[in-house]
Amino acid sequence: MNSIITTDAWSYKLFEQYLNTFFRELKVNLEKHIIPAQDSPLFTLYAEQPDTLYFAYTFNASNTIVYGAVQHLSTTGYHRYQRGFSLQNLSENTFDSLTDPKQLVKLITDELNSLFKDKNQNKNLYSDIANSIENTKFFLENKPSQTVTKALSGFQATEQGMLYGHPFHVTSKANLGFSKEDMKKYSPELGASFQLHYFAIHSSLIQKLVSEEQSSHRVEDEVLEVAKDRLQENFVNYELMPTHPWQANFLLQHPSLKKHLDSQDVIYLGALGQTVWPTSSVRTVWLPQSNLFLKLSIDVRITSFIRNNPMDEMERAIDASKIIINHKINEQYPDLMILPELEAKTVKIPELESSFGILYRAGLTPEVLENTRMLGGLVEENENHEIPLLSIIQQAAPNQNLQSKDAKDFITFWWKQYVKVSLIPLIELFANKGISVEAHMQNSLMEFKNGYPHRLILRDMEGISIVPEMIEDDSSISEDSTVWFSQKDAWTFLKYYLVINHIAHLISAIARVTVIEESELWQATRLTLTQENFSAKGQQYRDLLINSLTLPIKANMLNTLYHSGGNPIWIEVENPIYKYRGAEALCPLQATQQTDYKTLAENRVMGQLLEALIFENTFKYEFSKGQIKFYVSDTVFYTCTAKRHFSFKRIKLNPSSLVRSDISLDAETRPSLKTLLADLKNIIEADPVKWQNFNDELNLTYVKHAQTLSQVPAQPLRTLPYLEQEARITNAHLYHPSFKSRIGFDLKENQKYAPELSEGFTVQWVATHNSLCKLVLSETINLEQLYKQHFSEKDLQAINDQLKEQNIDFKDYILTPIHPWQWDKIIELYYQDAISNQLIIPLDIEGPTYLPQQSIRTLSNISDISALSLKLAMNLVNTSTSRVLAPHTVQNAAKMSDWLYNIVEQDHILEKQRKPVILREIGGLSVNQQIALPVQYGALACIWRESIYSYLKEGESATPVTGLMQVDTDQKPLIDEWIQEYGIEFWLEKLLTNAYLPIMHILWCHGLALESHAQNMVLIHKNGLPVKAALKDFHDGIRFSRHLLREPNLLPNLQDAPKEHAKINPNSFLETHSPNELRDFTQDALWFVNLAELAIFLNEHYDFDEIKFWTMLRTIINQHKEAHPEFAERYELFNFTDDTIDIEQLASRRFLPEIRLRVQTTPNPLSLIKEIEYE
Repeated sequence: MNSIITTDAWSYKLFEQYLNTFFRELKVNLEKHIIPAQDSPLFTLYAEQPDTLYFAYTFNASNTIVYGAVQHLSTTGYHRYQRGFSLQNLSENTFDSLTDPKQLVKLITDELNSLFKDKNQNKNLYSDIANSIENTKFFLENKPSQTVTKALSGFQATEQGMLYGHPFHVTSKANLGFSKEDMKKYSPELGASFQLHYFAIHSSLIQKLVSEEQSSHRVEDEVLEVAKDRLQENFVNYELMPTHPWQANFLLQHPSLKKHLDSQDVIYLGALGQTVWPTSSVRTVWLPQSNLFLKLSIDVRITSFIRNNPMDEMERAIDASKIIINHKINEQYPDLMILPELEAKTVKIPELESSFGILYRAGLTPEVLENTRMLGGLVEENENHEIPLLSIIQQAAPNQNLQSKDAKDFITFWWKQYVKVSLIPLIELFANKGISVEAHMQNSLMEFKNGYPHRLILRDMEGISIVPEMIEDDSSISEDSTVWFSQKDAWTFLKYYLVINHIAHLISAIARVTVIEESELWQATRLTLTQENFSAKGQQYRDLLINSLTLPIKANMLNTLYHSGGNPIWIEVENPIYKYRGAEALCPLQATQQTDYKTLAENRVMGQLLEALIFENTFKYEFSKGQIKFYVSDTVFYTCTAKRHFSFKRIKLNPSSLVRSDISLDAETRPSLKTLLADLKNIIEADPVKWQNFNDELNLTYVKHAQTLSQVPAQPLRTLPYLEQEARITNAHLYHPSFKSRIGFDLKENQKYAPELSEGFTVQWVATHNSLCKLVLSETINLEQLYKQHFSEKDLQAINDQLKEQNIDFKDYILTPIHPWQWDKIIELYYQDAISNQLIIPLDIEGPTYLPQQSIRTLSNISDISALSLKLAMNLVNTSTSRVLAPHTVQNAAKMSDWLYNIVEQDHILEKQRKPVILREIGGLSVNQQIALPVQYGALACIWRESIYSYLKEGESATPVTGLMQVDTDQKPLIDEWIQEYGIEFWLEKLLTNAYLPIMHILWCHGLALESHAQNMVLIHKNGLPVKAALKDFHDGIRFSRHLLREPNLLPNLQDAPKEHAKINPNSFLETHSPNELRDFTQDALWFVNLAELAIFLNEHYDFDEIKFWTMLRTIINQHKEAHPEFAERYELFNFTDDTIDIEQLASRRFLPEIRLRVQTTPNPLSLIKEIEYE
């Protein structure tokens, strides 16, 4: 192809404006369109800039691909691009440079016409945008010469410095009515100033509205003197009406005014008085001698609207101003100054009422004005990517280099001050007064003191919306005033104008020109909101804001397309305050109030140990009248109160009642764990070495469980978000005796890395040479997109610089995350050769902060909660299993996830609303040396998993299924409020139907068995009412039989476990020929360590009958059978009501001699229900 020609310096910002608007309003996630650098025709242009990302987007209507390069990928759509763009015509397979913004606009408008051809469209959209382009070019060619630092010369410079306008409005500089000469005279962009033109209007033709009783003198003396001289004794019968000079000419030519001029009801006085200058809105002018703003009428269409002042809009503005004044809002909220409209005036000539309308607005004193800037003008970039705001921030720290890492803390502190004087007072104002302000960037002024934000100043009362029920009665305002809005609408407006239009724009602008990242500023925003004191009502709306998954955006482009400005189209985008959190946002931990936590921990281990050994029939015992008894010698026996549950005939103990009786000494004592283990050794057949190892696991479990119980969140678990519930739930495995052994962690490491106690940490990043790596990615992602889940463009540049210093080429390496414990204990020690030979290179980069999930080795990203989670290899043993990642499972992860995801997605039988979410493992990386030590097997590997937050919809929340069996910190079940609200049967029926049944359906219908124990399931709910399940952990948690798959042709090419792996873990395999093994694999996880625990928990805490529980499940299964008779054979093949189930013996396998799969055949609860009915 020909060499790329880049865009002109003036037009590249228009490419940014139009692409960003199009992408945002059509909900195009640009990150999903990132392509490998070598696949872009622009690569040669920016090959020396490794932080550049490349994208490709197909405009289907034109059969054309646009290629671009991204310098700054924004979290809220304020992307910055490189100046080169390329077009590929797919029909002719030709490439060309894209340099004309009108050519891009043609692609966009054609695409919109094609996508929305069934709707009534604005046929002039292209010409309107082209008009805006031409005007922007005109402003840039004719602008006064000035450097960006000159913006500090005063308020006027920011008001008149917006050459591009609204960054998400495609017609931001369009106007119909101004000629080029008019634009030179009246455009703020060109530094215009002029005199107002005055009409003397007979008092009988004047209609006036005022916001306060004492109306001050508005027209300067010089104008009054001229008018008196002209009108002589008739002066008292007239009122003076200022107009814009262009509007004066428009009115003088208007036929409706002619008769009034002829009768001298209206007398044109010409240009008079002080020189005024237009603000950014064009029609509003600043009167420097009067210290007032004046909002004039201009019958010119600017952006999308004729900019005159209809009476209903002026009434709304005056009504809003009355409320601001009468309720003393500025006095009550010292961090705010709202500039009320003082007077509205127009003529009683119907055809000219809107065209004559004016509004006098309160102004600013010279002292305040000197330190005040209009925000829109502070963040518009010049050709060198500089913004005036940076110079103001620099004033607060004159010796600080804002590009250095050291500046992050200062910029964060500065930003927190901004949030305190902007976002917080406006939330409080709405919460307590029901007043929603249109705080977009042109309506918002900031007063600075010594470079720090001091006070937010807001203007334009026409945009204020007030909720009548939320403000004290104001009898001066009519009930049918257009200032009144519903709470829902007013809150929507505030979220859009304040958070999206204002806060998001500022955050993006600051991140573009300093070392700080957008995500870090959003984290600081959330943290400031949660740490500052709010009123009770303010806290309610703060929580609504920070916990909302999405925020509303007014779709300006689509509204222009449909002429729907009066009834605008809104779209929803991800809420960055919800999305970006960081470790500081975690609920703090505090010492438990349970002083006996060590005893509780020891009891839990002893009770769970005995329950497992009893169930697995490892020794003889007696059970009678609610008590269990077993002998460990001729003279020593144990007793404990107990209950035999219906579910699998499990016996549950009350371990606090455990007593050791010694007949020879006539003594009864409460045994310790060590005593119990010593006694059990006498009655259990065990390999001595394995029994000792088992003892060690149990003692470590006791110590570490006690440590995790010593600290609890300051708030109940049920109030915490999913990612914190996932970490802070203390249950762990409810059957396995060594449920928290964590062999390898000392207590300091357990404090730092255990999910219950961790305060978050970063991982160790290394660059690993391609020759050592086996990377398998999902069909939905590429390596560049994967990196963007962890690193910003600045991070990638820093990584490249580090590698360059060592003469390393970035493209020859893969960025690899390693758990910091694994790095310290294993990688640094056993991979020294690779490190010394620069095959593994440690990087000085932090990356995101993570919080461990229940599995310890899986880490949730808490910097960006919707980003991918990491599952990292650890040479740690927990619940008797090494937590390394076997290479074959890592390489299968993405393939299996895609396979299962597509099967569920294409399943037409499962109702859409309860299809389980498949949390895909979208990538797997294993690092293997040719000659490996045993300790290196699976020791350096990572699996990337999707976050549940990327699937939640507004109103939905998530809770780990393990949490359904958790007693909260207030000693009530975590689910207690849900049970009380919905009733246990109704709630349980929804849970079984929506969360559990689909897992059985996947086996019946598709022949896939999932290891869906509680830790592998997440419940998605609405206010506690179950909606569906999210399923996870597929790399080693799926089993199938090839000949039993419904669509075997879809089976990907998977790697089975090598023989060496099978010797170590005989229960780790993918494929079987037995349908019973598939059923038992499902039921062992789903029935035994999931549903049975839930049935027992509900029985213990709510006295809910377990037989009823299993009867409800069987009824739901039967309903599914009746609804789908086509699966009759499959129901028999995978019969969930068979008499027995094979259950893995999780305790016995730890101390019995032979390593093999150990299972025991157990009565199936559903079969027992049938027997009860037959009796």
